[in-house]
Amino acid sequence: MRAEGVASLLVTDLPSIRHLAGFTGSAARLLVTPRRAHLVTDGRYRIQAAREAFRCRVAVAAPGKAFEAVADALRRDGVRTLSFEPDAITYADWRALARACGRRVRLAPAPPLAARLRAVKDRAEIALLRRLARMADAVLAACRPRLRPGMTEGEIAALLERASLDAGAEEAAFRPIVAAGAHAAMPHHRPGAGTARRGAPLLIDFGTRMRGYNSDLTRTFHFGKVTARYEGVYRTVLDAQRAALQAIRPGVRAGDVDRAARDVIAAAGHAACFGHSLGHGIGLEVHEEPRLGPGVATKLEAGMVFTVEPGIYLPGWGGVRIEDMAAVTSTGCVVLTGSARELGDSVL
Repeated sequence: MRAEGVASLLVTDLPSIRHLAGFTGSAARLLVTPRRAHLVTDGRYRIQAAREAFRCRVAVAAPGKAFEAVADALRRDGVRTLSFEPDAITYADWRALARACGRRVRLAPAPPLAARLRAVKDRAEIALLRRLARMADAVLAACRPRLRPGMTEGEIAALLERASLDAGAEEAAFRPIVAAGAHAAMPHHRPGAGTARRGAPLLIDFGTRMRGYNSDLTRTFHFGKVTARYEGVYRTVLDAQRAALQAIRPGVRAGDVDRAARDVIAAAGHAACFGHSLGHGIGLEVHEEPRLGPGVATKLEAGMVFTVEPGIYLPGWGGVRIEDMAAVTSTGCVVLTGSARELGDSVL
């Protein structure tokens, strides 16, 4: 905050509040001033906040009065300027904050300080993410032998969710993406009545959650002897992922890693069929900083953890995506997920 000239900061994003203060409830505002940190919550979390956010001065506000409690804390600490993270506050909340603070306090937008801190994981966070990645591997290994032609996407999604709980997850990180046949051409297809069948791709994207952190893993499968088209698309996506992983190291721009994968896909004639970013940070949220996308100038740092997930999507046929979690090290990266991803491993 000192480096950015931020006198005081209001954090409203719940994952960031959990990261900074340790509070896991569903209602909170975190105010950081030069004197102390204040956590504002409601009466449901009086005991929990005192236990979890013990480094903060906890204020319990009446319903709808959270920003009045923030304004009171600002007055007690003698702060006249309050910065907020514009990407993490709604317009309605901003108006309520402005009314509570009045003319005495100047409101100013701040850089995404909490998001930047969360982008670089410490050893304990990386250890937990590695454990979650291995948990996702175990879930896939348990489900893979049970996949059969004729199963619906919804049945496979339910199988993944049950296996995640059996493996020790507190819950699924998100509703699994299961896309059979032509549905696999839609990167975020919602599983439904579509059925897995021979001669067509089956894309599975899922994750596990524990202690607030998440994993994310995607594999594409094929029932029976693969077609030349599937083999060509699959090998291209796998080569693109390998190129991206080789490009990862501290100091490299996130956009350059994306380009390493995108160039491989473009050389194969599928430039227009890879329409999403290469990857996203993962931690307390499934999608967080850093983002690996075209032109992103963020420089990678040791401790960053993100997905690497190139894909090719062909309308009317389907698609292939291969996704793994990678952690940046001092010299390169280490892949945290370990599920096999060679062409032969995708054949069911």
